[in-house]
Amino acid sequence: MALAEDVANAMHTLELLASRPEGRRVSEIAERLDVNKAIAHRLLAALMQAGYVFQDARTSSYVATHSLGALGLRQLSSSGVGTWAQRSLDSLAADCEELVRLAVATNDTLQWIAKAQGSNSSLRLDPVMGQDVVPHATASGKAWLSTLSAERIETVLDQEDRLSVTSRSALDRPALSIELDEVRHRGYATTFEEMDLGINAVAAPIFGAGAGREATGTISIAGPSVRMTRARMAELSPLLLASAADIAKSWPSYAYLMASEELSA
Repeated sequence: MALAEDVANAMHTLELLASRPEGRRVSEIAERLDVNKAIAHRLLAALMQAGYVFQDARTSSYVATHSLGALGLRQLSSSGVGTWAQRSLDSLAADCEELVRLAVATNDTLQWIAKAQGSNSSLRLDPVMGQDVVPHATASGKAWLSTLSAERIETVLDQEDRLSVTSRSALDRPALSIELDEVRHRGYATTFEEMDLGINAVAAPIFGAGAGREATGTISIAGPSVRMTRARMAELSPLLLASAADIAKSWPSYAYLMASEELSA
């Protein structure tokens, strides 16, 4: 197997393990990667040697270690997420008094990495950060998808079998296509109890790589459906879009891109 394919499979293995705290057996990993068990076992052995995976002696399942999470936290820390995004998240949360979340796009996935909680003390939400976003069933996911090409959207949706979905979040591609056109028109996406009963959300794309490019992330506001009505979402949308634009101005990849373009000019 070529080195590039080896590395890609190793990274996919870590993604599979990161989303399953109880771990996965080698046969399941082999099936997901579409490789034989010998190759999957070799990949897992290499990851164990590197300290990113261990095997549970009781279940024989392979589990991601905290080293994987620590690596991600170091990367986030070095990117300056605490300074370039948290101020905007805190400000928006204070204004809307709901949960505000920042998600970052990486290849074909979107992941929540930071949050700020508004001061409303009743029916508060506190989701686990680092969770992959289900693109078609979340406001954040739809906001991101709306910035992708038709081919990229299909690629992302084809990966969704590994994500947690519910009976309320069945994928209807024709209906989603129509909804994404609406998102592009108004600039923000919404969900109404699609992932979690009683929870609605609104989200906007963040164009950290510049206007006209794929969104590098999203910013969202989520809250109980009794408060987050359609009218309330429309009322909050100007604040949401302003926060998305503010974060985009200092997005690390955008700053790097602008510097590169200036040097090559």
